[in-house]
Amino acid sequence: CTIRSRVTMGLIFAIEGIDQSGKGMQTKMLVERLRKQGHNVELISFPDYFTIIGKEIKAFLEGDRNYSSQVRHMLLSLNRWERKDLIDEWFKKGKTVVLDRYSGSNYAYGLTQGLKLDWLLNLEKGLPEPSITILLDLSPEISLNRKMSGRDIHERDQELLKGVRKEYLKLAKRWNWIIVDASSDPNTVHDRIWSKLDNFIQKSHH
Repeated sequence: CTIRSRVTMGLIFAIEGIDQSGKGMQTKMLVERLRKQGHNVELISFPDYFTIIGKEIKAFLEGDRNYSSQVRHMLLSLNRWERKDLIDEWFKKGKTVVLDRYSGSNYAYGLTQGLKLDWLLNLEKGLPEPSITILLDLSPEISLNRKMSGRDIHERDQELLKGVRKEYLKLAKRWNWIIVDASSDPNTVHDRIWSKLDNFIQKSHH
């Protein structure tokens, strides 16, 4: 009998996707459903703007700082490292951790901006790994229609979003992420996510 089988470890679900794919809403709906079923759930959104690094990320996304793409992605990764101990602690306590964006976003956005995957992977090496990653797939055109104003520098760049979507789909294929069509109404998208996760959750608690 291994230690892992004696001790109930937690689950980590990462939800990825381009801007306006519904990540914020879907992570909240997922958390609510899991709690109703009796799961002890924690939610973190990245970037986490409440940390020191998070405030710096907000500054460059709003156009107040001008960093090279390498520096930007190092800061985005560092923001996850700021929360590593907390995620580890939750996982060891058997909690279910839901992440609104995680390492996958660094890979997709970084690759689109010409960075190498090996370099990006090294930034994230040692962070807690998701049990499952779900990609909310959405076209940049629908993304734009969902939010016409008040967009940050990434959200305003349609060519960037096209590239990011393409890279996300390649990564999903490479690492067997779950791809969910995010173009429907929120309840339909939630049902699609739940149908993929339900069996996995049942098996992991037996």
